[in-house]
Amino acid sequence: MDSGLSNLPKDIWLMKPCEVYKEEHNDCKKILSRFYQYYVDGAKTDCSQWLMDFKNCMIFRKTRDTKAMDAVLSSERKRRAERLQRARDNNVWEYRTSPPPEWFSPLSSESACR
Repeated sequence: MDSGLSNLPKDIWLMKPCEVYKEEHNDCKKILSRFYQYYVDGAKTDCSQWLMDFKNCMIFRKTRDTKAMDAVLSSERKRRAERLQRARDNNVWEYRTSPPPEWFSPLSSESACR
């Protein structure tokens, strides 16, 4: 029994439940969030994309309109890319390509949990 879900993109997992987009929009508009945005970024954040994603998500939920789904996924891909770029730009942490050499060594009796 195929409900038309077999041809969804592989990154459909990026799409959140529609209610999350509405909550994100509401949270973005709160006064405490505005103070935080101003403190961190120096300006208010544009919250309209959260609302647009909510509307497109609801359209997809009700009608299975793939254009609406693509719009939400595009927005999620952009958010994810920005988040990963900020992590890569962080010069505080040194990223590893493998675990440290002592990773698999046995714990000493002093460091064991009691």
